[in-house]
Amino acid sequence: MHRSEVRRPLLLWWDIIVDKRSYQRYRKSTSTPLGQRLRAAVRRNHQDPSITRYARIVRSGDAACPFLTQDRRCRIHAELGEEWLPDTCAVFPRHLRARQGWIDISASLACPEIARRALANPSKITIAEAHLDTVTVATMRAVEPTLSYDGETAGLTLRTFALSLLQNRRLALWRRLLALGYLFEMVSLSEDETGADVMPAILDAFTRRMESGEVMGRIEEAPTLTGMQLQLIRRLHDEMISSVCVTAFRHCTEQCLDGLDYAGAQPFTETIGRRYDFAFDHFYRPFFRRYGFMLENYLVSYLLHHDICFHRGGQLYEDYIMMVLNFAMLKTYLIGMAAWHRENFHPDMVTRLIYSFTKVVEPDARFRDYALGLLAQSGCTDMMHLAVLIRN
Repeated sequence: MHRSEVRRPLLLWWDIIVDKRSYQRYRKSTSTPLGQRLRAAVRRNHQDPSITRYARIVRSGDAACPFLTQDRRCRIHAELGEEWLPDTCAVFPRHLRARQGWIDISASLACPEIARRALANPSKITIAEAHLDTVTVATMRAVEPTLSYDGETAGLTLRTFALSLLQNRRLALWRRLLALGYLFEMVSLSEDETGADVMPAILDAFTRRMESGEVMGRIEEAPTLTGMQLQLIRRLHDEMISSVCVTAFRHCTEQCLDGLDYAGAQPFTETIGRRYDFAFDHFYRPFFRRYGFMLENYLVSYLLHHDICFHRGGQLYEDYIMMVLNFAMLKTYLIGMAAWHRENFHPDMVTRLIYSFTKVVEPDARFRDYALGLLAQSGCTDMMHLAVLIRN
């Protein structure tokens, strides 16, 4: 296979982040026309710079990477070789983090093949171990540095507990997701440093609250407010969709809005709400009684890929809010798509929506800031308001 045929970039519409090593290499590459273009296209990242997010590639007018050929292949890879790719492109769809004695590797659902394999697995997702030779490890790129031993141990303890909670199929998925929120809220609000010595005590206290019925009682109090749920998701959708260039995602959202007869600028009406509830009861819920593992696998993949359990304080709870928002948006799109396709709704359609949605929102820090700001301004960041987004 010719080198230019090796890589068809999936980062086409993403913000292309450049690491410091690649940036310095590009700044020195003036001996070829492509090298000169590289030097001209890379800009320093002066907002929150780091070794891994040192610069970015300025995209062309059509919002695509300027180093693509007419058939959408990577010119850098084809002419200079894989070693010239910035870390973002070289490791995608993987995310690598150094631990004490090993490397955690997860993969983004923005890759269609990763999404297909992860979502279609009816068994529970598990963390696999593999032994790599030292040469392979030494050549790995974009490996995030290790945490402290205490922070890593606490994070691993929380991750094991969170996975067992998310994969407890005796509970409905929305109940599991809300229970996870109460857990993360408890950890984020802990007055003590949630290190390796403290985390087991927090988890024991949460387990007692679960067993006493306290947590589930609060979950059952969550109201079902279709109008509020739909209007908030529609506002987030409208903010995002004008800049979306991913065709698969646009097709999915058009089917959703057409299925609910909620397209265009028309305001929310009770008729739309009743249509949404009907689609949930007659098409979405029967479908996911059979394929509920797909949404469970999405949430588990999200938890692992975003390394949520290793964050603390406000960041941990904000990460959970974004997890809920992403799930709520996907659920709303799926309900509308189910209304459109009715009995012809198919698992491949779920996979297509999830990988294209992830491709749009995962790299967009601006959308995260907007979404968190919108919820904060609306006073909707507490668990009861988040429950409104999850429960139907």
